[in-house]
Amino acid sequence: MELFTILFEAHGLLIGGSDLIKALGYPSGSAFRQSIARKSIPIDVFNIEKRRGKFALVTDLARWLAEQKLKPSEVNL
Repeated sequence: MELFTILFEAHGLLIGGSDLIKALGYPSGSAFRQSIARKSIPIDVFNIEKRRGKFALVTDLARWLAEQKLKPSEVNL
């Protein structure tokens, strides 16, 4: 099954909160917030009026995850 389809079925068009934090591989909400403050977050995240937290489009997340898989590994085997 395509990555986008899996994410879309689980979250809809938007992902936020702990699901977004986990999907991006951050160990904690604090690490996620620190990445936002340092402007080193790997995808666009945004606020939604009258909603708490940060959100991202599932399409952006799926694209970023796929790119991570295709990058050459820096681990020496």
